[in-house]
Amino acid sequence: MKDSLIVKILQEGDKVLNVSHQGEEIHIVVRKSNEEVFVWVLSRDEKGQPILSKRPEITITLGDGEVEARATDSNGQEVFSLTA
Repeated sequence: MKDSLIVKILQEGDKVLNVSHQGEEIHIVVRKSNEEVFVWVLSRDEKGQPILSKRPEITITLGDGEVEARATDSNGQEVFSLTA
């Protein structure tokens, strides 16, 4: 039996820019049709099942060299916000 994994994250017009391994994680960089870029992380839980997430959530979009960082607690309340 051959192992395989299919990751269904693309929408019409999206393009995969890069796939890389960092330890046990696979990072998938996708350019959306609106030109924004998202980084997905594929890992495994304690039972070995695949987990797909955007944690940390990274979006690359239009701007003038600024970085916005936000953090929320487990209730979804913003606990940190920074624009630099």
